[in-house]
Amino acid sequence: MFKLSDILPFDNIVIQCHDNPDADAIGSAFALYSYLRQQGKSPEIVYSGFNEVSKRNLQRMLSDLAIPMRYVKELEAPDLLVCVDCQYGQGNVKKFAAPTVCVVDHHLLVSKEYDFGVVESGLGSCSTLMWKLLSDEGFDFAAQQNVATALYYGLFTDTSKLTEINHPLDKDMRDSLPTFANMTLIKELRNCNLSLEELEVAGVALLRNHNDSDKRYAIFRAEDCDPSILAMISDFALEVENVDVCLAYNIKDDGAKTSVRSCVREVMASEFAEFISSGVGSGGGHRDKAGGFIQKKAVEALEMSIPEYISLKSAVYFEKYDMIYAGNHTIDTADMKRYVKKSLHLGFVISSEVFEKNTSIMLRTLEGDSKVRSDDDIYLMIGIEGEIYPIKADKFRANYKICECDFCSESEYEPSAKNESTGEVKKLKPFIKSCISLGEKPIFARPLTRHTKVFTEWNPDGYMYGKPGDYLAVKCDDINDVYIIQAHIFAKAYEEVV
Repeated sequence: MFKLSDILPFDNIVIQCHDNPDADAIGSAFALYSYLRQQGKSPEIVYSGFNEVSKRNLQRMLSDLAIPMRYVKELEAPDLLVCVDCQYGQGNVKKFAAPTVCVVDHHLLVSKEYDFGVVESGLGSCSTLMWKLLSDEGFDFAAQQNVATALYYGLFTDTSKLTEINHPLDKDMRDSLPTFANMTLIKELRNCNLSLEELEVAGVALLRNHNDSDKRYAIFRAEDCDPSILAMISDFALEVENVDVCLAYNIKDDGAKTSVRSCVREVMASEFAEFISSGVGSGGGHRDKAGGFIQKKAVEALEMSIPEYISLKSAVYFEKYDMIYAGNHTIDTADMKRYVKKSLHLGFVISSEVFEKNTSIMLRTLEGDSKVRSDDDIYLMIGIEGEIYPIKADKFRANYKICECDFCSESEYEPSAKNESTGEVKKLKPFIKSCISLGEKPIFARPLTRHTKVFTEWNPDGYMYGKPGDYLAVKCDDINDVYIIQAHIFAKAYEEVV
Protein backbone atom coordinates (compact mmCIF):
# COMPACT_ATOMS: atom_id res chain seq x y z
CA MET A 1 0.00 0.00 0.00
CA PHE A 2 1.56 3.27 -1.15
CA LYS A 3 2.12 6.03 1.43
CA LEU A 4 3.51 9.53 0.96
CA SER A 5 6.24 8.64 3.45
CA ASP A 6 7.57 6.20 0.83
CA ILE A 7 8.92 9.27 -0.99
CA LEU A 8 10.98 10.52 1.97
CA PRO A 9 14.15 8.43 1.39
CA PHE A 10 14.80 10.49 -1.77
CA ASP A 11 16.53 13.88 -1.61
CA ASN A 12 16.38 15.63 -5.00
CA ILE A 13 12.63 15.45 -5.74
CA VAL A 14 10.76 17.07 -8.64
CA ILE A 15 6.95 17.07 -8.79
CA GLN A 16 5.66 17.21 -12.37
CA CYS A 17 2.16 18.22 -13.53
CA HIS A 18 0.85 17.35 -16.98
CA ASP A 19 1.31 19.86 -19.80
CA ASN A 20 -1.15 22.75 -19.68
CA PRO A 21 -1.93 21.93 -16.02
CA ASP A 22 -5.39 22.48 -14.59
CA ALA A 23 -6.41 23.35 -11.04
CA ASP A 24 -6.54 19.70 -9.99
CA ALA A 25 -2.95 19.04 -11.09
CA ILE A 26 -1.70 22.27 -9.53
CA GLY A 27 -3.54 21.71 -6.24
CA SER A 28 -2.35 18.11 -5.94
CA ALA A 29 1.25 19.03 -6.70
CA PHE A 30 1.18 21.91 -4.20
CA ALA A 31 -0.22 19.65 -1.47
CA LEU A 32 2.57 17.12 -2.01
CA TYR A 33 5.13 19.94 -2.12
CA SER A 34 3.87 21.28 1.23
CA TYR A 35 4.00 17.84 2.85
CA LEU A 36 7.58 17.28 1.68
CA ARG A 37 8.62 20.74 2.92
CA GLN A 38 7.27 19.84 6.34
CA GLN A 39 9.45 16.73 6.27
CA GLY A 40 12.58 18.78 5.65
CA LYS A 41 12.78 18.20 1.89
CA SER A 42 13.34 20.83 -0.81
CA PRO A 43 11.16 19.71 -3.74
CA GLU A 44 10.12 21.79 -6.73
CA ILE A 45 7.01 21.78 -8.94
CA VAL A 46 7.36 21.89 -12.73
CA TYR A 47 5.28 21.55 -15.88
CA SER A 48 6.04 21.74 -19.60
CA GLY A 49 4.22 21.79 -22.94
CA PHE A 50 3.76 24.37 -25.67
CA ASN A 51 2.43 27.18 -23.49
CA GLU A 52 2.68 28.57 -19.99
CA VAL A 53 -0.39 28.89 -17.75
CA SER A 54 -2.51 31.75 -19.10
CA LYS A 55 -6.01 31.25 -17.68
CA ARG A 56 -6.84 34.01 -15.25
CA ASN A 57 -8.27 31.74 -12.55
CA LEU A 58 -5.14 29.56 -12.57
CA GLN A 59 -2.85 32.57 -12.48
CA ARG A 60 -4.73 33.84 -9.44
CA MET A 61 -4.59 30.40 -7.86
CA LEU A 62 -0.80 30.35 -8.24
CA SER A 63 -0.30 33.88 -6.92
CA ASP A 64 -2.89 34.01 -4.12
CA LEU A 65 -1.95 30.60 -2.71
CA ALA A 66 1.80 31.18 -3.18
CA ILE A 67 2.31 28.06 -5.29
CA PRO A 68 5.91 27.92 -6.63
CA MET A 69 5.33 26.12 -9.93
CA ARG A 70 7.91 26.53 -12.71
CA TYR A 71 7.51 26.19 -16.50
CA VAL A 72 10.40 24.21 -18.04
CA LYS A 73 11.37 22.80 -21.42
CA GLU A 74 14.41 20.93 -20.15
CA LEU A 75 15.02 19.32 -16.77
CA GLU A 76 18.16 17.97 -15.15
CA ALA A 77 17.41 14.45 -13.96
CA PRO A 78 16.32 14.46 -10.29
CA ASP A 79 16.72 11.52 -7.90
CA LEU A 80 12.94 11.10 -7.99
CA LEU A 81 10.33 12.40 -10.43
CA VAL A 82 6.76 12.37 -9.08
CA CYS A 83 4.07 12.63 -11.76
CA VAL A 84 0.91 14.08 -10.22
CA ASP A 85 -2.50 13.94 -11.93
CA CYS A 86 -0.78 12.22 -14.87
CA GLN A 87 1.29 9.17 -15.77
CA TYR A 88 4.90 9.02 -16.92
CA GLY A 89 5.12 8.50 -20.68
CA GLN A 90 1.55 9.67 -21.28
CA GLY A 91 0.89 11.78 -24.39
CA ASN A 92 0.11 14.95 -22.46
CA VAL A 93 3.21 14.77 -20.24
CA LYS A 94 6.68 15.92 -21.30
CA LYS A 95 8.94 12.92 -20.71
CA PHE A 96 11.95 13.91 -18.62
CA ALA A 97 14.70 11.44 -17.74
CA ALA A 98 14.74 10.20 -14.15
CA PRO A 99 16.28 7.12 -12.48
CA THR A 100 13.16 6.62 -10.32
CA VAL A 101 9.58 7.60 -11.14
CA CYS A 102 6.56 7.78 -8.82
CA VAL A 103 2.97 8.28 -10.04
CA VAL A 104 -0.01 9.65 -8.10
CA ASP A 105 -3.04 9.82 -10.42
CA HIS A 106 -6.80 9.30 -10.68
CA HIS A 107 -7.11 8.59 -14.42
CA LEU A 108 -7.42 5.17 -16.03
CA LEU A 109 -4.09 3.34 -15.95
CA VAL A 110 -2.45 3.74 -19.37
CA SER A 111 1.27 3.57 -18.60
CA LYS A 112 3.25 1.27 -16.33
CA GLU A 113 6.46 3.22 -16.77
CA TYR A 114 6.92 3.98 -13.10
CA ASP A 115 8.59 2.37 -10.11
CA PHE A 116 6.00 2.95 -7.40
CA GLY A 117 2.94 5.03 -6.61
CA VAL A 118 -0.85 4.77 -6.75
CA VAL A 119 -3.51 5.13 -9.47
CA GLU A 120 -7.15 5.31 -8.28
CA SER A 121 -9.23 5.74 -11.43
CA GLY A 122 -12.61 5.80 -9.68
CA LEU A 123 -12.00 9.16 -8.01
CA GLY A 124 -13.32 12.45 -9.34
CA SER A 125 -10.03 14.27 -8.83
CA CYS A 126 -6.38 13.68 -8.03
CA SER A 127 -6.87 16.24 -5.25
CA THR A 128 -9.12 13.69 -3.51
CA LEU A 129 -6.39 11.06 -3.66
CA MET A 130 -3.81 13.51 -2.33
CA TRP A 131 -6.19 14.55 0.48
CA LYS A 132 -6.59 10.89 1.49
CA LEU A 133 -2.82 10.27 1.40
CA LEU A 134 -2.16 13.41 3.46
CA SER A 135 -4.89 12.49 5.95
CA ASP A 136 -3.31 9.06 6.39
CA GLU A 137 -0.05 10.84 7.29
CA GLY A 138 -1.80 13.03 9.88
CA PHE A 139 -1.43 16.25 7.87
CA ASP A 140 -2.87 19.29 9.69
CA PHE A 141 -5.17 21.03 7.19
CA ALA A 142 -6.26 23.54 9.83
CA ALA A 143 -2.72 24.90 9.90
CA GLN A 144 -2.36 24.83 6.10
CA GLN A 145 -5.24 26.88 4.69
CA ASN A 146 -3.58 27.35 1.30
CA VAL A 147 -3.24 23.59 0.86
CA ALA A 148 -6.85 22.98 1.88
CA THR A 149 -7.99 25.69 -0.55
CA ALA A 150 -5.89 24.34 -3.44
CA LEU A 151 -7.19 20.79 -2.99
CA TYR A 152 -10.80 21.90 -2.65
CA TYR A 153 -10.54 24.02 -5.81
CA GLY A 154 -8.95 21.05 -7.62
CA LEU A 155 -11.94 18.87 -6.79
CA PHE A 156 -14.34 21.73 -7.53
CA THR A 157 -13.04 22.26 -11.06
CA ASP A 158 -12.44 18.61 -12.00
CA THR A 159 -16.01 17.62 -11.09
CA SER A 160 -17.75 20.52 -12.87
CA LYS A 161 -18.32 22.60 -9.71
CA LEU A 162 -18.96 19.51 -7.56
CA THR A 163 -21.91 18.39 -9.72
CA GLU A 164 -20.25 15.20 -11.01
CA ILE A 165 -19.15 13.59 -7.76
CA ASN A 166 -19.73 9.85 -7.38
CA HIS A 167 -17.05 8.24 -5.21
CA PRO A 168 -17.62 8.50 -1.44
CA LEU A 169 -14.06 9.73 -0.87
CA ASP A 170 -14.80 12.72 -3.13
CA LYS A 171 -17.86 13.42 -1.01
CA ASP A 172 -15.90 13.04 2.23
CA MET A 173 -13.32 15.56 1.07
CA ARG A 174 -16.00 17.93 -0.20
CA ASP A 175 -17.63 17.87 3.25
CA SER A 176 -14.37 18.14 5.21
CA LEU A 177 -12.21 20.82 3.58
CA PRO A 178 -14.55 23.87 3.58
CA THR A 179 -13.88 24.15 7.34
CA PHE A 180 -10.21 24.87 6.60
CA ALA A 181 -10.22 26.35 3.08
CA ASN A 182 -10.49 30.00 2.06
CA MET A 183 -14.00 29.81 0.64
CA THR A 184 -14.00 33.51 -0.24
CA LEU A 185 -11.10 32.89 -2.63
CA ILE A 186 -12.86 29.82 -4.02
CA LYS A 187 -15.85 32.01 -4.89
CA GLU A 188 -13.59 34.60 -6.55
CA LEU A 189 -11.77 31.93 -8.57
CA ARG A 190 -15.10 30.48 -9.62
CA ASN A 191 -16.21 33.84 -10.98
CA CYS A 192 -13.10 34.42 -13.11
CA ASN A 193 -13.15 31.02 -14.77
CA LEU A 194 -14.63 31.94 -18.16
CA SER A 195 -12.93 33.86 -20.94
CA LEU A 196 -14.58 35.34 -24.03
CA GLU A 197 -12.89 32.62 -26.10
CA GLU A 198 -14.47 29.93 -23.91
CA LEU A 199 -17.85 31.62 -24.19
CA GLU A 200 -17.46 31.29 -27.95
CA VAL A 201 -16.55 27.60 -27.58
CA ALA A 202 -19.79 27.04 -25.66
CA GLY A 203 -21.82 28.90 -28.26
CA VAL A 204 -20.41 26.92 -31.19
CA ALA A 205 -20.97 23.61 -29.37
CA LEU A 206 -24.61 24.46 -28.69
CA LEU A 207 -25.17 25.17 -32.37
CA ARG A 208 -23.33 22.02 -33.50
CA ASN A 209 -25.29 19.15 -31.97
CA HIS A 210 -26.90 15.79 -32.64
CA ASN A 211 -30.50 15.60 -31.46
CA ASP A 212 -32.74 12.52 -31.32
CA SER A 213 -36.24 13.94 -30.98
CA ASP A 214 -37.87 10.51 -30.50
CA LYS A 215 -35.63 9.49 -27.59
CA ARG A 216 -35.36 13.11 -26.41
CA TYR A 217 -31.59 13.24 -25.99
CA ALA A 218 -28.87 15.43 -27.50
CA ILE A 219 -25.08 15.26 -27.90
CA PHE A 220 -22.83 18.33 -28.03
CA ARG A 221 -19.16 18.36 -29.05
CA ALA A 222 -17.02 21.26 -27.88
CA GLU A 223 -13.49 22.29 -28.72
CA ASP A 224 -10.81 21.80 -26.06
CA CYS A 225 -11.98 23.62 -22.92
CA ASP A 226 -12.14 23.51 -19.15
CA PRO A 227 -14.58 20.93 -17.64
CA SER A 228 -16.66 23.80 -16.24
CA ILE A 229 -17.46 24.89 -19.82
CA LEU A 230 -18.84 21.43 -20.58
CA ALA A 231 -21.01 21.69 -17.47
CA MET A 232 -22.31 25.06 -18.67
CA ILE A 233 -23.13 23.62 -22.10
CA SER A 234 -25.00 20.61 -20.70
CA ASP A 235 -26.87 22.70 -18.11
CA PHE A 236 -28.04 25.14 -20.79
CA ALA A 237 -28.99 22.37 -23.25
CA LEU A 238 -31.34 20.80 -20.72
CA GLU A 239 -33.46 23.96 -20.89
CA VAL A 240 -34.52 22.97 -24.43
CA GLU A 241 -38.11 21.74 -24.59
CA ASN A 242 -37.53 18.43 -26.38
CA VAL A 243 -34.26 17.48 -24.60
CA ASP A 244 -34.56 15.37 -21.44
CA VAL A 245 -31.00 14.01 -21.46
CA CYS A 246 -27.84 15.56 -22.87
CA LEU A 247 -24.16 14.76 -23.13
CA ALA A 248 -21.46 17.35 -23.83
CA TYR A 249 -17.86 16.35 -24.51
CA ASN A 250 -14.53 17.66 -25.68
CA ILE A 251 -11.55 15.73 -27.04
CA LYS A 252 -8.12 16.13 -25.47
CA ASP A 253 -4.78 14.48 -26.31
CA ASP A 254 -5.49 11.36 -24.25
CA GLY A 255 -9.26 11.11 -24.55
CA ALA A 256 -12.55 12.91 -23.98
CA LYS A 257 -14.08 14.52 -20.92
CA THR A 258 -17.89 14.12 -20.74
CA SER A 259 -20.64 16.01 -18.90
CA VAL A 260 -24.11 14.44 -18.63
CA ARG A 261 -27.44 15.89 -17.51
CA SER A 262 -30.91 14.37 -17.09
CA CYS A 263 -34.27 15.76 -15.95
CA VAL A 264 -36.36 12.54 -16.13
CA ARG A 265 -36.54 9.65 -13.69
CA GLU A 266 -36.09 7.07 -16.46
CA VAL A 267 -32.46 8.10 -16.99
CA MET A 268 -30.06 8.68 -14.12
CA ALA A 269 -27.21 10.87 -15.34
CA SER A 270 -24.72 8.90 -13.23
CA GLU A 271 -25.74 5.60 -14.78
CA PHE A 272 -25.72 7.00 -18.34
CA ALA A 273 -22.22 8.45 -17.78
CA GLU A 274 -21.02 5.10 -16.45
CA PHE A 275 -22.56 3.23 -19.39
CA ILE A 276 -20.91 5.53 -21.95
CA SER A 277 -17.46 5.04 -20.41
CA SER A 278 -17.76 1.37 -19.44
CA GLY A 279 -14.68 -0.54 -20.59
CA VAL A 280 -12.96 2.53 -22.00
CA GLY A 281 -12.78 4.90 -19.04
CA SER A 282 -14.70 5.87 -15.93
CA GLY A 283 -17.86 7.80 -15.14
CA GLY A 284 -20.40 8.60 -12.44
CA GLY A 285 -22.01 11.38 -10.45
CA HIS A 286 -25.52 12.22 -9.30
CA ARG A 287 -29.02 11.38 -10.48
CA ASP A 288 -29.31 14.67 -12.40
CA LYS A 289 -25.67 15.59 -13.09
CA ALA A 290 -22.70 13.38 -13.89
CA GLY A 291 -19.57 13.12 -15.98
CA GLY A 292 -16.66 10.94 -16.92
CA PHE A 293 -13.62 10.34 -19.08
CA ILE A 294 -13.18 8.20 -22.20
CA GLN A 295 -9.67 6.96 -22.95
CA LYS A 296 -8.54 7.57 -26.54
CA LYS A 297 -6.38 4.43 -26.81
CA ALA A 298 -9.23 2.19 -25.63
CA VAL A 299 -11.60 3.59 -28.25
CA GLU A 300 -9.00 3.37 -31.01
CA ALA A 301 -8.55 -0.32 -30.12
CA LEU A 302 -12.21 -0.72 -31.14
CA GLU A 303 -11.30 0.83 -34.51
CA MET A 304 -13.55 3.83 -33.92
CA SER A 305 -13.13 7.53 -33.34
CA ILE A 306 -14.37 9.09 -30.11
CA PRO A 307 -17.31 10.89 -31.83
CA GLU A 308 -18.34 7.63 -33.51
CA TYR A 309 -18.05 5.75 -30.22
CA ILE A 310 -20.13 8.26 -28.24
CA SER A 311 -22.82 8.36 -30.93
CA LEU A 312 -23.03 4.56 -31.11
CA LYS A 313 -23.01 3.98 -27.33
CA SER A 314 -25.70 6.62 -26.82
CA ALA A 315 -27.93 4.99 -29.43
CA VAL A 316 -27.37 1.57 -27.87
CA TYR A 317 -28.23 2.88 -24.43
CA PHE A 318 -31.58 4.31 -25.48
CA GLU A 319 -32.54 1.27 -27.56
CA LYS A 320 -31.47 -1.69 -25.45
CA TYR A 321 -33.09 -1.63 -22.05
CA ASP A 322 -36.42 -2.77 -20.59
CA MET A 323 -38.44 -0.85 -18.00
CA ILE A 324 -40.24 -2.51 -15.09
CA TYR A 325 -42.49 -0.43 -12.84
CA ALA A 326 -43.17 -2.46 -9.68
CA GLY A 327 -46.87 -2.63 -8.94
CA ASN A 328 -47.81 -1.83 -12.54
CA HIS A 329 -45.94 -4.68 -14.20
CA THR A 330 -46.85 -8.36 -13.93
CA ILE A 331 -43.73 -10.51 -13.80
CA ASP A 332 -44.10 -13.97 -15.36
CA THR A 333 -42.37 -16.26 -12.84
CA ALA A 334 -43.04 -19.47 -14.78
CA ASP A 335 -39.47 -19.60 -16.13
CA MET A 336 -37.83 -18.33 -12.92
CA LYS A 337 -36.09 -20.59 -10.41
CA ARG A 338 -36.47 -20.34 -6.63
CA TYR A 339 -33.55 -19.27 -4.46
CA VAL A 340 -32.85 -18.60 -0.80
CA LYS A 341 -30.09 -16.57 0.78
CA LYS A 342 -27.11 -18.62 1.93
CA SER A 343 -26.10 -18.76 5.58
CA LEU A 344 -23.65 -15.86 5.48
CA HIS A 345 -21.78 -13.83 8.04
CA LEU A 346 -23.08 -10.29 7.62
CA GLY A 347 -22.94 -7.09 9.62
CA PHE A 348 -25.60 -4.91 11.16
CA VAL A 349 -25.81 -1.62 13.01
CA ILE A 350 -28.64 -0.39 15.21
CA SER A 351 -29.18 3.09 13.82
CA SER A 352 -30.03 4.68 17.19
CA GLU A 353 -26.62 3.61 18.51
CA VAL A 354 -24.93 5.78 15.90
CA PHE A 355 -27.11 8.89 16.30
CA GLU A 356 -29.98 9.88 18.59
CA LYS A 357 -33.44 8.61 17.67
CA ASN A 358 -35.30 10.41 14.89
CA THR A 359 -32.08 11.86 13.46
CA SER A 360 -32.07 12.18 9.68
CA ILE A 361 -28.89 10.40 8.61
CA MET A 362 -27.27 9.93 5.24
CA LEU A 363 -25.55 6.61 4.58
CA ARG A 364 -22.45 6.85 2.40
CA THR A 365 -21.27 3.79 0.46
CA LEU A 366 -19.69 2.92 -2.88
CA GLU A 367 -23.20 2.34 -4.22
CA GLY A 368 -24.20 5.92 -3.46
CA ASP A 369 -25.88 7.94 -0.71
CA SER A 370 -29.22 7.03 0.87
CA LYS A 371 -31.22 8.51 3.72
CA VAL A 372 -32.97 7.00 6.75
CA ARG A 373 -34.20 8.18 10.16
CA SER A 374 -32.48 6.56 13.14
CA ASP A 375 -34.63 4.58 15.53
CA ASP A 376 -34.39 1.59 17.85
CA ASP A 377 -36.53 -0.23 15.31
CA ILE A 378 -34.31 0.55 12.29
CA TYR A 379 -31.25 -1.61 11.68
CA LEU A 380 -28.66 -1.08 8.95
CA MET A 381 -27.63 -4.31 7.26
CA ILE A 382 -24.09 -4.40 5.85
CA GLY A 383 -23.53 -6.93 3.10
CA ILE A 384 -20.52 -8.95 2.04
CA GLU A 385 -19.18 -6.13 -0.15
CA GLY A 386 -20.06 -3.27 2.17
CA GLU A 387 -23.49 -2.57 0.63
CA ILE A 388 -25.94 -1.06 3.16
CA TYR A 389 -29.72 -1.26 3.34
CA PRO A 390 -32.19 -0.53 6.16
CA ILE A 391 -34.30 -3.27 7.71
CA LYS A 392 -36.99 -3.28 10.39
CA ALA A 393 -36.03 -4.91 13.69
CA ASP A 394 -38.79 -7.56 13.52
CA LYS A 395 -37.73 -8.58 10.02
CA PHE A 396 -34.12 -8.73 11.16
CA ARG A 397 -34.97 -11.03 14.08
CA ALA A 398 -36.96 -13.31 11.77
CA ASN A 399 -34.17 -13.71 9.24
CA TYR A 400 -30.86 -13.29 11.10
CA LYS A 401 -29.14 -14.63 14.21
CA ILE A 402 -26.67 -12.46 16.14
CA CYS A 403 -23.25 -14.08 16.58
CA GLU A 404 -19.99 -13.24 18.36
CA CYS A 405 -17.66 -13.54 15.36
CA ASP A 406 -16.07 -10.49 13.74
CA PHE A 407 -17.58 -9.03 10.60
CA CYS A 408 -15.24 -8.74 7.62
CA SER A 409 -16.18 -6.70 4.55
CA GLU A 410 -14.62 -6.87 1.08
CA SER A 411 -15.48 -3.23 0.37
CA GLU A 412 -12.65 -0.85 -0.60
CA TYR A 413 -14.40 1.99 1.25
CA GLU A 414 -15.45 1.99 4.89
CA PRO A 415 -19.14 3.02 5.06
CA SER A 416 -20.08 6.10 7.08
CA ALA A 417 -23.18 7.91 8.30
CA LYS A 418 -23.73 11.66 8.37
CA ASN A 419 -26.07 13.64 10.61
CA GLU A 420 -27.93 15.75 8.05
CA SER A 421 -28.70 18.50 10.59
CA THR A 422 -25.23 19.02 12.09
CA GLY A 423 -23.00 17.62 9.35
CA GLU A 424 -21.28 15.26 11.82
CA VAL A 425 -19.86 12.17 10.07
CA LYS A 426 -19.29 8.89 11.87
CA LYS A 427 -17.62 5.76 10.57
CA LEU A 428 -19.90 2.74 11.01
CA LYS A 429 -17.16 0.20 11.67
CA PRO A 430 -17.05 0.72 15.50
CA PHE A 431 -20.81 0.07 15.68
CA ILE A 432 -20.96 -3.06 13.49
CA LYS A 433 -22.10 -6.31 15.06
CA SER A 434 -22.02 -9.67 13.30
CA CYS A 435 -24.93 -11.89 12.38
CA ILE A 436 -25.72 -14.98 10.31
CA SER A 437 -28.54 -15.10 7.79
CA LEU A 438 -31.00 -17.91 8.55
CA GLY A 439 -32.29 -18.09 4.98
CA GLU A 440 -34.92 -15.52 4.12
CA LYS A 441 -38.19 -16.36 2.43
CA PRO A 442 -37.49 -17.69 -1.06
CA ILE A 443 -37.38 -15.50 -4.13
CA PHE A 444 -37.92 -16.11 -7.82
CA ALA A 445 -34.90 -15.05 -9.89
CA ARG A 446 -33.49 -15.30 -13.38
CA PRO A 447 -30.48 -13.75 -15.12
CA LEU A 448 -31.18 -10.72 -17.28
CA THR A 449 -30.54 -10.93 -21.01
CA ARG A 450 -31.10 -7.20 -21.60
CA HIS A 451 -30.28 -3.99 -19.80
CA THR A 452 -33.17 -3.44 -17.38
CA LYS A 453 -34.39 -0.65 -15.12
CA VAL A 454 -36.64 -1.51 -12.19
CA PHE A 455 -38.65 1.18 -10.41
CA THR A 456 -39.13 -0.45 -6.99
CA GLU A 457 -42.04 0.07 -4.61
CA TRP A 458 -39.78 1.67 -2.00
CA ASN A 459 -38.15 4.11 -4.45
CA PRO A 460 -40.59 4.95 -7.27
CA ASP A 461 -38.66 8.11 -8.26
CA GLY A 462 -35.43 6.21 -8.97
CA TYR A 463 -34.51 2.84 -10.37
CA MET A 464 -32.24 -0.13 -9.90
CA TYR A 465 -30.18 -0.78 -13.02
CA GLY A 466 -29.25 -4.28 -14.16
CA LYS A 467 -26.91 -5.43 -16.90
CA PRO A 468 -27.11 -8.74 -18.79
CA GLY A 469 -25.97 -11.39 -16.33
CA ASP A 470 -27.37 -9.59 -13.28
CA TYR A 471 -30.51 -11.11 -11.72
CA LEU A 472 -34.12 -9.98 -11.74
CA ALA A 473 -35.61 -11.01 -8.38
CA VAL A 474 -39.23 -11.24 -7.16
CA LYS A 475 -40.39 -12.11 -3.66
CA CYS A 476 -42.34 -15.37 -3.77
CA ASP A 477 -44.93 -14.01 -1.34
CA ASP A 478 -45.21 -10.57 -3.00
CA ILE A 479 -44.94 -10.35 -6.79
CA ASN A 480 -44.92 -6.54 -6.56
CA ASP A 481 -41.59 -6.62 -4.69
CA VAL A 482 -39.29 -6.62 -7.71
CA TYR A 483 -35.59 -5.68 -7.64
CA ILE A 484 -32.15 -6.26 -9.16
CA ILE A 485 -29.29 -8.25 -7.63
CA GLN A 486 -25.83 -7.77 -9.14
CA ALA A 487 -24.39 -10.97 -10.61
CA HIS A 488 -21.28 -11.18 -8.40
CA ILE A 489 -23.32 -10.60 -5.22
CA PHE A 490 -25.98 -13.11 -6.29
CA ALA A 491 -23.37 -15.84 -6.81
CA LYS A 492 -21.99 -15.30 -3.31
CA ALA A 493 -25.24 -14.78 -1.44
CA TYR A 494 -27.92 -17.07 -2.94
CA GLU A 495 -28.44 -20.76 -3.63
CA GLU A 496 -31.11 -22.54 -5.62
CA VAL A 497 -33.96 -24.31 -3.84
CA VAL A 498 -33.91 -27.90 -5.06
